[in-house]
Amino acid sequence: MKIFSVTLLLGVAAYFMNTLYTTWLPRNYIFDPIEVNQLCNDVLSKHNSTSENFSTEALLRDVRDALATRYGDEYINHYLDEEWIFNNAGGAMGQMIILHASISEYLILFGTAVGTEGHTGVHFADDYFTILHGQQNAALPWALEKEVYLPGMTHHLQKGHVKQYSMPGGSFSLELAQGWIPCMLPFGFLDTFSSTLDFYTLGKTVYLTARDMGKNLIKNGKF
Repeated sequence: MKIFSVTLLLGVAAYFMNTLYTTWLPRNYIFDPIEVNQLCNDVLSKHNSTSENFSTEALLRDVRDALATRYGDEYINHYLDEEWIFNNAGGAMGQMIILHASISEYLILFGTAVGTEGHTGVHFADDYFTILHGQQNAALPWALEKEVYLPGMTHHLQKGHVKQYSMPGGSFSLELAQGWIPCMLPFGFLDTFSSTLDFYTLGKTVYLTARDMGKNLIKNGKF
């Protein structure tokens, strides 16, 4: 009886969350995926990746600054070396820095210096992955050929969909997620308990995420 009650409660909660996903939740979004892609492409047009003077860090900093100019420093965090953290999720390992985190959206710079491959996870959110340098490969379960995303292209992973993905070394991106962000967090945390045991990184990730969600909710009124 207890199992039935819990299952029923979870089903009702999922139903209402899914209803709000397409009705109320989008009213809280401040980022436009199309505009974010355009901002990235505007910055990319000023950086020549084939030049001997090309700097990935300069590119990432310029993307952050372009976002802050458009959306405001109150919503976009500063680029700080000490706030880069490892991320282990779905068997893939990468590096990320949180530019924005709220209950309905997050915006991060994500990539890998050495290369990675894994599972995208199944999320209660739409994910927009704009490549800034390098590339991302992805495939649905039945795909016999890979999807290839190059700088300036956005890979849209729809809510509830799942893919295998890989990024060669030196690939970096801007990732925008819109939906029920707290539901995505376990995917980014569970590898700590099942494999890495890197509790320092877990603690830092939890702190940075909670700090930004709290700031945006309390100070900015951003759900």
